[in-house]
Amino acid sequence: MKYNILISNDDGINGAGLEPLINELKKIAGIFVVVSDKEMSGTSQSIHLKKYLKLEKIKKNIFVLSGATPADCVKYALYSFFKNKIDLVISGINTCANLAQDVVYSGTVAAAREGAYLGVPSLAVSAVDENNPCYKQAACAVSKIAQEILKTEKKGRPALCLNINIPPKYKGIKIVPLGTRQYDETIVEKKTKNGTYYKLAGRFISGKKNGISDIDAVEQGYISVTPLNLDQTDYERIKNFQTKMNNFM
Repeated sequence: MKYNILISNDDGINGAGLEPLINELKKIAGIFVVVSDKEMSGTSQSIHLKKYLKLEKIKKNIFVLSGATPADCVKYALYSFFKNKIDLVISGINTCANLAQDVVYSGTVAAAREGAYLGVPSLAVSAVDENNPCYKQAACAVSKIAQEILKTEKKGRPALCLNINIPPKYKGIKIVPLGTRQYDETIVEKKTKNGTYYKLAGRFISGKKNGISDIDAVEQGYISVTPLNLDQTDYERIKNFQTKMNNFM
């Protein structure tokens, strides 16, 4: 194969979207897989700093890094296990959408963002409808996008990072900015004889609709593709705050 693709996810080795993605991408590239032994949703880009993680080979080029976060999996793979071998990182297929500010919390997106930080073009892929994820169809779409990226994008820090959400029976593809999602969140308290415990709970209410966001695109039946900027600096505010801070010292 001309190219090599690293696959990771935040759903672990038993994630339902993993095998369909492997089966489709192995038609176009050499495949290497590093995932956790368990689900790591919502871990964002957290990493382990003082803990040894055990690597277990499942089959050829498919490995489990026990207790690892998605960012761990990509970092270890690119720095050590498959150093200088990977041309593209793909994270997914996640079993629910990662839209708007979800990209901040998502382990799926974090794995792709880690790959991009380390200089490898990366894609985060999510199936929008968790009740009808259509993994095979989604994997076919990912393959087409991946082939284009492999032909046109070069490695280098920072590299391209795309957040991709795929609805079932999609009509096409739209390149769109992130929207804004609204949640009704609360902290639930549970008292037991061993102490008091707390859990985050809530539900999705709505998404900000401006006609051009990733939320709008998937609601209209299109694949949403959002390039993510890895530099989080708010450049518009720099001059403003420089003026405000002139009298600080």
